[in-house]
Amino acid sequence: MKEENKTFTITCTMKDRWVPHFLAMLKYMQHLGGMGSSRVVAFYADGDGDFRPKFEWDKELPSDGNPINDIKGDRLYDAG
Repeated sequence: MKEENKTFTITCTMKDRWVPHFLAMLKYMQHLGGMGSSRVVAFYADGDGDFRPKFEWDKELPSDGNPINDIKGDRLYDAG
């Protein structure tokens, strides 16, 4: 059974200096998907620093996916 695509909107608020790095990560994820390549793509969430993002999305969307790996809070998520 083929899954359908879902289009949704996430509102993100973060410090200006983090925006280009965050968007570059999303752009790279899109690039990998477009060429059918698998890689781990990581983003350092510096909670001790000024990376304090706020995300908002439709609460009806599922957001309870479990990580496939969790080593001391370093989590890897994969839909399989």
